[in-house]
Amino acid sequence: MLPATPKPIASLPAGVLITMIQKTIFAISSEESRYTLNGALLLLKPDSATMVATDGHRLALIERQVEIPNLKNEFRVLIPKKAMNELLRLASEGEGDTAVEISKDESHLFFALGERSLISRMLTGQFPNYEAVLPRENTRIVELNKDALAAAVRRVALLADERSHAVRMQFDKGQVEVFASSGEYGEAHETLEAGYEGETMLIGFNCQYLQDFLNVLGDGGKVRLELKDEQSAGQLRPGDEEVYHYRYVVMPMRV
Repeated sequence: MLPATPKPIASLPAGVLITMIQKTIFAISSEESRYTLNGALLLLKPDSATMVATDGHRLALIERQVEIPNLKNEFRVLIPKKAMNELLRLASEGEGDTAVEISKDESHLFFALGERSLISRMLTGQFPNYEAVLPRENTRIVELNKDALAAAVRRVALLADERSHAVRMQFDKGQVEVFASSGEYGEAHETLEAGYEGETMLIGFNCQYLQDFLNVLGDGGKVRLELKDEQSAGQLRPGDEEVYHYRYVVMPMRV
């Protein structure tokens, strides 16, 4: 027997839900042992919606100011990754402003769009305190052309070490050099123009983590990289944020 659908607690426009899932789903952990990280946290307040996903090495966070009708208190649920994929398909079949109604019982989540419903088991457990890991003192700011950076990382990554997938980025005034090396195949280097005026700095990141973020940004525009030092997490944002506030935090690699 299917569980009976409870009264809706909140509703979100389908277009908002689609954007939030697309911008976070890639950061969900695939390790089954990390149960609470096998989904994303959806946090709704009367005037805002937030979605967060992390695998312990990187974190994707997207927020939007949006009025949530009939919601009086904070509402938070953990949505499993598989349910998010299905929800993405369901929401994509409606118009952008069509409401997706959300409800839950003790063990299930319910999403209704028109005459169609999606029922999912709810992830239980405590999602990490994501606010504690958001960088606060990343004062070295680099602005880069998003498409140029994505292309450079994609090409350089071909020669990245197969185990670490590390690419290194060296920042100097006005430029950044992206490079990777493999003991078996050799080295690759690319130099890009960058709006950077700080001291020379070398930091390494997993190339796949960078590509995942760059792939979900729209074509063109800038990407903003905020750094503190070689050992601290880097934070990436789209260069021109308006409706959505989107940030991506990545732990560095030893270089």
